[in-house]
Amino acid sequence: MRGVHIVLTALAAAVVLAGCGAPVDTAKQTYPRTTVPAGAGMDGNGGKTTGKPKTNDPAFTNEKLRELDACGLLTDDLLSSVGTPADNSAQDFGTCSNYMEDKDGGELSVTLYLGETVSNAEDADKNIGGLPALENPLDDGTACFITTVTSTNPNVGIKVQIGGKGDELCKIGTTIMTSAVETIRTDPPKLDVRSGSLITADPCTLLEDAAVDTALGASTDQSPYTLHWCNWTGDGVNLGIWFRTGYDPKDSSEPGQPVDLGSGVTAYQEVSTGAGVTCRLEWRHRSTGADGADEIVSINLDKSSPAAGDNGCPSAVAIAQLLIPALPKP
Repeated sequence: MRGVHIVLTALAAAVVLAGCGAPVDTAKQTYPRTTVPAGAGMDGNGGKTTGKPKTNDPAFTNEKLRELDACGLLTDDLLSSVGTPADNSAQDFGTCSNYMEDKDGGELSVTLYLGETVSNAEDADKNIGGLPALENPLDDGTACFITTVTSTNPNVGIKVQIGGKGDELCKIGTTIMTSAVETIRTDPPKLDVRSGSLITADPCTLLEDAAVDTALGASTDQSPYTLHWCNWTGDGVNLGIWFRTGYDPKDSSEPGQPVDLGSGVTAYQEVSTGAGVTCRLEWRHRSTGADGADEIVSINLDKSSPAAGDNGCPSAVAIAQLLIPALPKP
């Protein structure tokens, strides 16, 4: 389907590269509030080093992060301080990239993610703008990931991914993260949230867990993947609901099989098999009028040991029919 597999793969890869480890409740740690005068207590990369960092700062709630314009945080002035910027590219809700040049004319890619699950928050041993932070460079020196932990239970944060060559990728990432954190606190750039938009919707809160279990025929545990993607995982089954931007699925060169979900909604269904079955249902929730930026609902259902003849789609359709009445109304 147009653009979907690329985005899914890129997003999953970025999360894996950002660090491994079991989720940890960092709320059990205490991060007392500290006030640092502008320019004081800064390390060589621009991060604050005085005082202890804290999570759950009211400026960084998940609700506020959903409303932010990620591209508004990657300003020309900021990017010009680390190289020669190109045009920003909004990749999805809460994600923005700039494929630019570094100060030596080499390729430099900058991507900012708002509201990523932080699986290794217990390793946050740095302080950027008063938030616990992690620095994760790749061993081959081609990328560095800078993550700040903004909230706990579950652990969520902001991530900056820097790709390129040279030994200053982490320094560049810290510079960008420090600016982003300060801007969110002082003058946060917000998206234009229209009536019925999915931007502010939390997919983890729209369905009753019991109703999900009934539709899937299994007991599941719920967990967010990003602020716009929620998973339900049980024995032999995994459900993901993702609110994203993209092209209307019906306009894809391979749109899949149309499925009437009722309520005036037609979804497009794609089935894949391998070690089990996967059924994906997608439909346009709202047109934005911008090319490739429509608001899309994506339901992905995996079954590792399906019954004979079960391709997963009856359960996916049942979930979609539960979800549609709960979505914001355009």
